[in-house]
Amino acid sequence: MLKRSRSGEFEGVSSVILARGGALVLEEYFGESCRDDLHSTRSASKAVTSALVGIAIDQGYIETVDAPLLPFFPEYADEIDDWDGRKQDITLAHILSMTSGVRGNEDAMYPTDDWIKFYLDQPLVAVPGETFSYATSGVVTLGNVITRATGLRVPAFTDRYLFGPLGITDYRWPITNSRGSQGLAMTGGGLNLRPRDMAKFGQLYLNQGIWEGERLISEAWIEESTRKHATSDLYGEDFGYLWRMINREVRGQTVRSFEAWGNGGQFILVFPSLDLVAVFTGENYGRFPEMEQPFDIMDRYVLPAMR
Repeated sequence: MLKRSRSGEFEGVSSVILARGGALVLEEYFGESCRDDLHSTRSASKAVTSALVGIAIDQGYIETVDAPLLPFFPEYADEIDDWDGRKQDITLAHILSMTSGVRGNEDAMYPTDDWIKFYLDQPLVAVPGETFSYATSGVVTLGNVITRATGLRVPAFTDRYLFGPLGITDYRWPITNSRGSQGLAMTGGGLNLRPRDMAKFGQLYLNQGIWEGERLISEAWIEESTRKHATSDLYGEDFGYLWRMINREVRGQTVRSFEAWGNGGQFILVFPSLDLVAVFTGENYGRFPEMEQPFDIMDRYVLPAMR
């Protein structure tokens, strides 16, 4: 696999990291990529946002994942352009599982000056909780829920409860210029991390929320957020709370994983039964099937070797 990667056969794959049994067993960088480069994780960032919501609940800042969304934003009550009474039923759990009924229209979101209002203005395409509807703007809105519930901006909350204890000090959250987000970190995508630190985050979930003897996330949240809550209407994949549930076939046996995916080939793959975390970064933005080359690498080389 490394020979083929170094020869450029897996075009655009910039790094691969494997950790097994809590130990870093393979770390390779290709092209101009190197160990200490910060890499945009794109939508793999959503799994970090999911973790932050779980921590806010664990710490008592948010009462429950079933809390309704709109009370966190009372100032928008009279501003929603496309009012639909069913929006009052949208909960944090619905956004985490991509079942809020709001269909994302992200290309239209980016030029607007209030991304939260953009999300609340979108028409419902389904009753909240009934069907899958991917919406990055909902995850951006979740970031502001964290801020309003805790009184801390997302980077400060992340430093205190997640990245600080993990020893992650070199990272960057893109900051939105949206009025409603008040300079909030772009929690729907784009968190910049070193690949090693992506692996740390995956290892935390593999460890059921414990890092170096300290519990950072409750085991209950890990289990709840990595079980099926919805199925994508686009690809047929099962979704937890901003994690994807994947079953892979290895030598006639099914191996379950939960995975964070980002455009271009940014992946954090966690295989509990194999005690394995795999991380890939890539430069294949918007390119299919090139961005999914890491799955071929896993299926052809890594998983058979682990079995």
